[in-house]
Amino acid sequence: MSPDHPGEALGIVAGGGSLPRIVAEAAREAGWRPIVVRIGDGIADDWSGYDGGAFAWGRTGDAIACMTASGVRRLVYCGTVSRRPDFRSLLPSIRTLLRLPAALRIVRGGDDRLLRTLTRYLEHEGFEVLAVQQIAPRLLAPLGPLGHRAPRSEETAALSLAGQAARRLGELDIGQAVVASDNRVIALEGIEGTRAMLARVAELKAGGRIGKRESCALVKSVKPQQDQRFDLPSIGVATVEEAKAAGISAIGVTAGRSLILGLDDVIRASDRHDIALVGLVDDAVPDIVPSGEHN
Repeated sequence: MSPDHPGEALGIVAGGGSLPRIVAEAAREAGWRPIVVRIGDGIADDWSGYDGGAFAWGRTGDAIACMTASGVRRLVYCGTVSRRPDFRSLLPSIRTLLRLPAALRIVRGGDDRLLRTLTRYLEHEGFEVLAVQQIAPRLLAPLGPLGHRAPRSEETAALSLAGQAARRLGELDIGQAVVASDNRVIALEGIEGTRAMLARVAELKAGGRIGKRESCALVKSVKPQQDQRFDLPSIGVATVEEAKAAGISAIGVTAGRSLILGLDDVIRASDRHDIALVGLVDDAVPDIVPSGEHN
């Protein structure tokens, strides 16, 4: 089968984590020529074998110039950026100084607002911003139970409550993840991110604030107003391991609008830890028979 985009440059604005490399590999398989621009948490990652470069926040103008010079007209951004740029405290390059007023507008507001503003700015610069799932569609979460067991009745209730809370959280552009039991919300993701939230849940569990028999579920949900070209909720093996350490026995993600980084590996990790893994529809548990209640 011939590649879909033979030799066409694709800009990959890469933060930290495994997602940018998965996207770059999928792009190459489809015939793209990836130009990897490393920012934020991804700036120190080794991208040997790929064109591009690493750019501190004060050199964002140079990053745009690099992509333009490499023939990039379409780009995708992905990966972790845990710290926002503070252009007032940096010594910017000349190219960045020319864009400074726009840059200062970009970093205001919640994550969704930030990414929307950034996208409008890049489109104004002549780039077309693509979605991760356009490059690597296999990352999208399937619908329904994904592992060896469906959620039990109390886990189904916990997933439902967490899904409702995650939707409200997303409406306010605060976060994407919630931990709940069947009758109370336990933790909401804020600016600290999912990993830190799960560490906090683990501390609550160890301190006795969560009952030993209290079944807890993690839900990562797409925000209702979210532009699905960027920052879709995602989980990987590390998420499963952190959920297990927090005493969580069920994980739900929005089917078709969330990313699972390495589906087979995530399913194996969930099965190993006896965690029910579910693709949710509209942040609700699909119509399934809970584990232990089959005829």
